[in-house]
Amino acid sequence: MSINLVFLGLATTASPLFLLVSVLMLAQSQRLREATALAIGWFLSIGACAAAVLLVGSALPKANGHPDGRLLGLIDVVLALVLALMALRFHRRAKRDPQAAVPKWLSRVGNMSVVVACGLGMFLPPTVLAFAAGNEIVQQHESVSTEWVLVLIYAAIGSLLQFAPVVIVAGQPTRSAERLRVAQRWLENHWQQVMVLLFSVIAVYLAGKGALSLSR
Repeated sequence: MSINLVFLGLATTASPLFLLVSVLMLAQSQRLREATALAIGWFLSIGACAAAVLLVGSALPKANGHPDGRLLGLIDVVLALVLALMALRFHRRAKRDPQAAVPKWLSRVGNMSVVVACGLGMFLPPTVLAFAAGNEIVQQHESVSTEWVLVLIYAAIGSLLQFAPVVIVAGQPTRSAERLRVAQRWLENHWQQVMVLLFSVIAVYLAGKGALSLSR
């Protein structure tokens, strides 16, 4: 397994918007089942997105039995461009109206059912990062069985912080209340800035990685 895949997994799990949703859900009523369903939805979503790219990769034109490295590099560059545009969009939104940082629909997360929470978890991931992870797995030229194992490993790494609040609250339900309130206040004020920084860094990373593949 490459360090690139680990890096993409860590970048995926660092999504501040998901953490804000999870913290709000737990801070309001310690809804452990719903928060767990939210994290499961996230895990399934990023795993499915990476797997979809893996399936597409198997149908790409091949050279020496493997997909063309330059084509995969071009995909990295395109994903980098998408992330850069997303970062710019978040930056402009935060600059235009700093007081509107928290989406209005977040006020309803404390009343969600398990099924709705799981569905929301599937909707929240930055799928561009999962696509990039799938593209990275294709570039490793592993056997089919190893590729699917790597998809699971990526999804697990990419969900570490999604399950963390559930584990913390389940282990220390009383002491975690104040921590959740502190985390909630910080995330409400800074989640957009973190998203801009995260997407910008990964965009530069993917652009460099793609350019290196195109130059070979």
